Amino acid sequence: MHDQDKERVRAEIAAERTETGRRRYREVMVSDAPPPLTPYLDKGVVDAVFAELWDRPLLSRRDRRFITLACVAAAAVDEPVQQHVYAALASGDISREEFCEVVLHFAYYAGWPRASALEMAYYRAVARLDAEAKAEAEPERRA
Repeated sequence: MHDQDKERVRAEIAAERTETGRRRYREVMVSDAPPPLTPYLDKGVVDAVFAELWDRPLLSRRDRRFITLACVAAAAVDEPVQQHVYAALASGDISREEFCEVVLHFAYYAGWPRASALEMAYYRAVARLDAEAKAEAEPERRA
């Protein structure tokens, strides 16, 4: 295989990985993938985390949700916590009742202050979801 052919194949594989990552991101995060503004977002988040890690076969998306929620909550970085809590609830992967149990279980292992932050993210996500549902129902009532 010539260098040009190798480069073409590499480019095709990279494009396919990015396409898979963007599709998986949409499924998991319930929003479009971020634009490729930086190598971290493009190659790290989209191509590696979502095209490869979230696409692996042995754990379900729901299983990965629980692991990811515990990890982002333990890391105590607000934006990823907010994003993953909202996505877990909006996708239906975790019910509201189950999420409350997750918070309690997390509190015992990671501590009450971090669990409190996770619970606050839960309340914000629920408020957002309820507002979205209400907004969707409004046009139907007017019609």
